[in-house]
Amino acid sequence: MPLKTLVVIALRLYAIYWLVDALSAILIYFPTFLAFMSQGPSGTGMQTLYSFILIPLGMLAFAVILWLLASRLSSAVTKGHDTQLTFTSLTREDLYRVAFVFLGLFFALSSIYSIVQTGYQFFAFDFPLPDSNPDKGRYLWPFLGHVLTMIAGFACVFGARKWTSKLIRLENKDEAPPPAV
Repeated sequence: MPLKTLVVIALRLYAIYWLVDALSAILIYFPTFLAFMSQGPSGTGMQTLYSFILIPLGMLAFAVILWLLASRLSSAVTKGHDTQLTFTSLTREDLYRVAFVFLGLFFALSSIYSIVQTGYQFFAFDFPLPDSNPDKGRYLWPFLGHVLTMIAGFACVFGARKWTSKLIRLENKDEAPPPAV
């Protein structure tokens, strides 16, 4: 297996991590962003808010760019020393599956503490508030952001086989030579 393949897998893992992290942050900050937008522009408050929402949007853009350029970046990184790594029976499919399971476990396990903390805050402090209270929903969005991270983790773990098959087909389609005329 070429070293380039391992670099592509690592870069795509980072892209997935950044994607899930950015979506979680957007979910957490988006209601605050909408609340500020409904009050109209107000100088420094809006600048601070834009910085909170622009960072996750930038991460989202970088995740997509990294995913799309992973093959080119790995070629550039391994140029001149793209050695053939010999594994007895380890295939690219095996590496992708292990990577998805590892990433999924990372997402799921790292979100447990945050879900417990924000879930407690939501159900203990936020849920009992009347609907007319402007603070209602204050803990809901962080809670949902961490739940999204856990769901993404379970999706990576339980969808590893299907996603690996799709990635392998996509990569094989991209590597296939054009048909002869």
